[in-house]
Amino acid sequence: MALYGKEDIREITMDMPKPTGHSLILKIVACGICGSDLRMYFEGPTPRYKLPIVLGHEIVAQVDQKGYQVNDLAVGDLVTVAPIMPCMRCPACIRGEDNLCESGEVIGCTIAGGFSETMYIPEQMVLSGGVVRIPQGINPLSATMTEILSCCYHAINLVNFHAGDRVLIIGDGPIGLTFLQLTRFMGASFVVTSGRRQYRRELAVRFGADDTIDAKEEGSLDKFKNAFDLVIIATSNESVVETAFEVTRPGGNILLFSGYTYGTKIAIDPNKIHYREIQLHGSIDATIRDFNMSAKLLPNLKMADLISSQFKLSAIREGFIESRSANVSKVIVVPD
Repeated sequence: MALYGKEDIREITMDMPKPTGHSLILKIVACGICGSDLRMYFEGPTPRYKLPIVLGHEIVAQVDQKGYQVNDLAVGDLVTVAPIMPCMRCPACIRGEDNLCESGEVIGCTIAGGFSETMYIPEQMVLSGGVVRIPQGINPLSATMTEILSCCYHAINLVNFHAGDRVLIIGDGPIGLTFLQLTRFMGASFVVTSGRRQYRRELAVRFGADDTIDAKEEGSLDKFKNAFDLVIIATSNESVVETAFEVTRPGGNILLFSGYTYGTKIAIDPNKIHYREIQLHGSIDATIRDFNMSAKLLPNLKMADLISSQFKLSAIREGFIESRSANVSKVIVVPD
């Protein structure tokens, strides 16, 4: 199913190259609907998308065919695929920042993604280590969450997080709830989530939140002034940035994780950064190393519990609509 424009997704038939060398053909098992997929569908694709494009980058699949030089994967293996295919030659890649690759290809953006029955994986993705075997015993559907987990894992490694830290997560969608599980697993002493949906606040309690805040209530975070070592903004609502400064302790860290609509402007008083030594961070995607590490973390987290519903590929439009419903966390798409 390919995206042609705003709310315009259609069935498409593509020629599938025969795998040679290190390339693969995968048979899709499931693919999660990401917030970026929703934005591109409901708001229209941004200029970097090569239309028509098969969306979907939260992939779990089975190796169907492989090139003759692929030795570490076998036909039938369950795998997940990193969201970015880096060149591994540019300055960013040489620094180990392959998530910022200057010429990287992006699954479901510049090369066809997982909302399909089969998927071609180029040699470069295999050679870079971006096709990862799923640990034994893992629910295959939960492995669709590896990409989300890897992005959160990458971010946590950027923000000076330490065991014992007090953490606030603003936004309790799949990303926020993954940050909750991950920071708990890594030793956070106190974790609070803030969100607007009762269903997700109940999930947060199940995942170990010490407190869950109803973001619809005005002043709901006032009691936490200067209370947190780390504040993670996992919502594209730019108005919460000011609140984040109020609840972060001097010397603490704020992470801007979510993507924002192009052209969004945020007003920040630089004195709050300077005099209080607040560290402001951005984070995007994950490195190949982060992705591999996150696959290994899957057995330690309850990622399958984030999946609330699934739709057949032919009903993907309904899946997009469902993803915006109040009692939904993560929707996945499976082949017909």
